[in-house]
Amino acid sequence: MLEVKDLAVSHKKKLAIKNLSFKVADGEILGFIGADGAGKSSALNAIAGVIKFDGEILYNEFSYKSPKEAQKVKHDIGYMPQGIGLVLYKTLTIKEHLDFFTDIRDIKIDREFLEYKNHLLSMAGLEKFLERRAGDLSGGMMQKLSLVCTMLHRPKLLILDEPTTGVDPLSRIELWEILQQSAKEFNTISIISTAYMGEASKMDNILLFDEGEIIARGNSEQLIEEIKPFVYDKIETDKKHITISDTTYCLENLENQHQKPTLESLFFVNALKKDRLLPKLQIAKSKESIDKNVVVMKATKITKKFGDFYANRDVDCELKSGEILGLLGANGAGKTTFIKMLLGLLPLDGGELELFDKKIKNSDDRNKLKSQIGYVSQHFALYDDMTVRENMMFFASIHKIETLKAIKLIDNYSKELGFEKYLDEMPKSLPLGINQRFSLAVSILHEPKVLFLDEPTSGVDAIARAQFWELLKELKNKRGISILITTHYMSEAEFCDRVVLLKDGEKIADDRVENFYKKFPDAKSFEEIFLEYFR
Repeated sequence: MLEVKDLAVSHKKKLAIKNLSFKVADGEILGFIGADGAGKSSALNAIAGVIKFDGEILYNEFSYKSPKEAQKVKHDIGYMPQGIGLVLYKTLTIKEHLDFFTDIRDIKIDREFLEYKNHLLSMAGLEKFLERRAGDLSGGMMQKLSLVCTMLHRPKLLILDEPTTGVDPLSRIELWEILQQSAKEFNTISIISTAYMGEASKMDNILLFDEGEIIARGNSEQLIEEIKPFVYDKIETDKKHITISDTTYCLENLENQHQKPTLESLFFVNALKKDRLLPKLQIAKSKESIDKNVVVMKATKITKKFGDFYANRDVDCELKSGEILGLLGANGAGKTTFIKMLLGLLPLDGGELELFDKKIKNSDDRNKLKSQIGYVSQHFALYDDMTVRENMMFFASIHKIETLKAIKLIDNYSKELGFEKYLDEMPKSLPLGINQRFSLAVSILHEPKVLFLDEPTSGVDAIARAQFWELLKELKNKRGISILITTHYMSEAEFCDRVVLLKDGEKIADDRVENFYKKFPDAKSFEEIFLEYFR
C-alpha cells in the first residue's frame, strides 16, 4: 500500500504541486494524466524520493518526508524519469546496460532471473540488438531499453514518467502486458504518467492533474461519462467553446448532435471549465501560387546499411508540393534513418535521391538546397543555456537572415504560434508543447518549401498536439509547404494526405488514408490498421 498525504512541491518559489493526497493498493496501476506543466512529473519525482517535498508519503507503513528518509525504500523502487534515454549511457551497448544494472542492483543471477530478463528483452523487441550502443538506437528503442533496465530488479513500487513516449503501438501493447503481468503476479504498485490516452484506459484508476491539483479521479469509463454532455459534432456557435478538427466542446447546451467523447476530450472540457480558450493560431498566406502537382522529393530504391544490417532497403517514396505525408512504422523500422538520408546527415549506400527536381550526388548539390528545407528532430535541437529569443536569433543568423528581418519574423511567429510570453524564458523550463511550437518556428524562419518532422508530438499533451496539427494544416494550405512527418500517435495518421508504412527497413504500404480504410473495412481506427500490418 502507498499513501500520499498533503504532498506539496515547489520550484523556485513556484508551487508545482499542492495538497496532493491519494492511496494506491498493492497490485494496482494508477495513471497520472494532464496537460504539460500540470505537476505530474513533480509528484512522481517526490514519490520516488529524488526531490524535496512537503507532506508525508507512507509505503507499506514506512513514512518518509524527504529524499534522505526515502533511501530506506529505494531498493523496492523502480523509477524511470521523463525524457528519452535519460537513464542510459550512449557508449554502452544494450548487453552492457543490462550487466551494469544487474550489478548495481546486486541481482542474483539464476535461471529464474535469466528467463525473466530474456522475457523482458523479447517483449521489448531488443533481443536482436544486444551489441548495439544506446547512442545508435532510435528514440523508441531507447525508451524500451530504459524500461527494461528499470524493471530488471522486479521493483515493488514502479514509478514511470511517460515511459512509452516515442514507442510504437505494437511495442506499447507488449510493454503493457509486462506491466499488467507484474501487477498481477508480483503485486507491484505502479504509478504511471502517459500522453497516450489509449494506455490510460488500461489503468485501474486515473488522476487528472491541472495546475498542481487533482481535478478529477476515477476509471476511464467514469471520467468519460462525466463529460458526455459537453462534446458535440463540429458546429459554429457564439457561445464559449473550443473547436478542434471535427469536434466542438461547449459547457452550454447546443442544438447539435453529441459526439462520443474520449479521454483526450477531458483536456478540452477542463480548459473550458478553467476559462482557458485556445488562441487562434494563424499563419500568413504566401503570395506565391501553389502548384500541388510538383514533386519536391523523390527517393528511388534508397538503401542504408550498418555493417550487415539494412536500416533501409530499396525504399521508394515521393512527396508532392502542399502534401502531408505520414511515415509510420515500428521502432527500428528505419524512419529516422530515412529522414537523415534525405537531410544528408547520413550518406546513401544505394539508390537515388531527387530534391526539387535535382539529383543529389554530393554535398555541394545538397548545400544549394538547404535554404528550402526545414527540420525538427526527435529531441528538439535547442540550446538550454540560451533563451527562446536568443535561440531563434542564433538560428536566423545560421540561415543568413538579416537582423532586422529576423527580429520581425520572431515577433510575428511568436504571436502567430502563441509563445510570445515565453520569448525570454530558457527552453528547459518550458512545457514540451511550447518547446515544440518554437522548434517549429525555428524550422520555418528561413521560409522553406519542405519540412521534415521526426516525431515532433512525442510526449506532448492532447491540446498541444491538436494545436500543432492545426498549425501544420495552416502551413500546408496557406504556404503550400510539403511536410513529411513521423509519429507514433496513430490518430495523427488521419490528418495526413498519404501514409507510407515501413517494416524492417522496407516499404510495405503507400496509400491515401481513405484507401487504407477501404482495404480494412472493419477497422475502427488507424491503430487497428497499423496492427494488421505489424502483428
